[in-house]
Amino acid sequence: MATSGPRTTPAGMPILRFQVQHTSVQQEADRTRPVEVETEMVAYGKVAQDLAKAQPGTLLKLTGFIDRKGVRNPQLELHVTEFGILAPA
Repeated sequence: MATSGPRTTPAGMPILRFQVQHTSVQQEADRTRPVEVETEMVAYGKVAQDLAKAQPGTLLKLTGFIDRKGVRNPQLELHVTEFGILAPA
């Protein structure tokens, strides 16, 4: 997990934008395919504060939802609403 560190919104809510790397093997159309992706995620509030304490390289299970970045920005943004530590760095 790479992060620029937590900050706060203008309303004072903690926010954390961070990069994650996912590697797995998936099944599709009766074939096995390797998956490797790096993407940006965002967390707010207590989740942001707690995630900011995770060391880079920590294996995490992330749960959340997909939304667009803003009213006028159709890019996807992955929001983390809860997480668990699978293995420390």
